Amino acid sequence: MIIVKRSLSQSSIIFYITSRSASRRILYTLLFTFSFLICTSIIFAHTPTSITEDDDSSSFGADGPIIIHEENGMLCYSIVPEENGFTTILRSVTKDETFTCNIGASGRTFSFKLKKSIVNEPDNYPLSPKMLIISDIEGNFEGFESILTGAGVVDSQLNWTFGNGHLILPGDFFDRGLNVTECLWLIYKLETEAAQAGGKVHFILGNHEVMNMRGDFRYVRKKYLANADSLGLDYKNWYSSESELGRWLRSKNCIERIGNYIFVHGGISPQLQATNMNVGEINGHLRLIMDKPFDSTSTYADSLILRKNGPLWYRGIAMSELTSDSLKGILQHFDAEKIIIGHTVFDEITNLYDGRVIAIDLDHAENHRKGFMKTLWFDMSGFSVINNKGSLTPLK
Repeated sequence: MIIVKRSLSQSSIIFYITSRSASRRILYTLLFTFSFLICTSIIFAHTPTSITEDDDSSSFGADGPIIIHEENGMLCYSIVPEENGFTTILRSVTKDETFTCNIGASGRTFSFKLKKSIVNEPDNYPLSPKMLIISDIEGNFEGFESILTGAGVVDSQLNWTFGNGHLILPGDFFDRGLNVTECLWLIYKLETEAAQAGGKVHFILGNHEVMNMRGDFRYVRKKYLANADSLGLDYKNWYSSESELGRWLRSKNCIERIGNYIFVHGGISPQLQATNMNVGEINGHLRLIMDKPFDSTSTYADSLILRKNGPLWYRGIAMSELTSDSLKGILQHFDAEKIIIGHTVFDEITNLYDGRVIAIDLDHAENHRKGFMKTLWFDMSGFSVINNKGSLTPLK
């Protein structure tokens, strides 16, 4: 006979095979093998995977500042590189201070001031005469800096040099990489500088931003958990509504319309279109449920926006699962000419659906290791691809 036991605590499976007949033992062995394959496939199909897998050797390192608002002031947590290692610093701060962000252990820094106020971003804008659009940086500060510098968005000191241009960032700057905090503070800083120059930074939320805000840390590198432990500040508080970065992130949209173009991290599903929500209503609903757990009061719209058919996660457009008519209906609903999406990795910036969709997520980490970066560029002649040397090539 075959007895299958599964331990729920360890997801382990134990098989016992007993028989007096050799032929039956062979049969039972075959059945055992077949059953084992089925059971292990079930287990692995329901086990979350992480890009870091088991080879994540990252640990305690430079980080911060993490600024927490309290009833009677603010606290600033930092891990600062020194000659022989790192030092953790906790101090009380005021809103008018200048803060310094260390770029890993490189010895380089940049400074910024906190915003006087944080308000929810508009989600409809006129078309800008020039735009750099890049998504899914995932904590890769060096790669991010190289494309910003090459495209003329920043100078060597990380100051905004893009004038009235717009920098569009459709999500997933969290997880996988080791310089998430630095990427976020740079965007925060550039946002202020761009506004002063007549330009604009659009930080559009992706699934990884929302995961971190909602306490889903499946893809967080070990470095951040070690840093949180060393600082005595639980990682769940780093992007809570009581932190400066958490408040800033909660002011962002998950979908925006710029000119006749829709920018969204994952995509727009027929199910989302069927709710008849417009851009503003989708963003408003996400803000409403951002810190709300799923429970008996959750609605269909709650589940839709935060899960696989919502704007943060949907891959159907990227996988060309929609008919041409379905996509046409989505574009008409949002009064748009094109949709620009990230989230799903392609080998190249790719036109889909006869140019009505542009997929921009590339393997930036691998590209940077090979010595280059590239992303989507827009000017009044249309869309093209730009690399970290500033060279433009046609969008295919």
